[in-house]
Amino acid sequence: MNIISSAYADEVAPAAAGGDFSMIMVLTVCMIAVYFFVMRPNTKKRKEMQKLLDNLAVGDEVLTNGGIAGRISKLPDNKEYVLITVSNDVVLQMKRNYVVAVLPKGTLEAINITKK
Repeated sequence: MNIISSAYADEVAPAAAGGDFSMIMVLTVCMIAVYFFVMRPNTKKRKEMQKLLDNLAVGDEVLTNGGIAGRISKLPDNKEYVLITVSNDVVLQMKRNYVVAVLPKGTLEAINITKK
């Protein structure tokens, strides 16, 4: 009363052994895809952001993570904070890594922030 014939069982066994190699190939292709579509762009973006933060200078018009636009008035020696003038006599001290973009010169004059 053998439901599966021995000939059929002999055909299936070698195919299962080849399945291990194909599974390894699929996993390898998936890992390569994750590297090129996730890890590599994040690394590139992180390097660009670090370059932006390293090139900040007094007088640059910047946008912060919270949406505050202002002009850098002082870069303290500790390299961790930055002083940003957002209006007349209003200076905010923020962590340097909260700066997300350097705006084109003249952007703040267009929205009525006077130059000090």
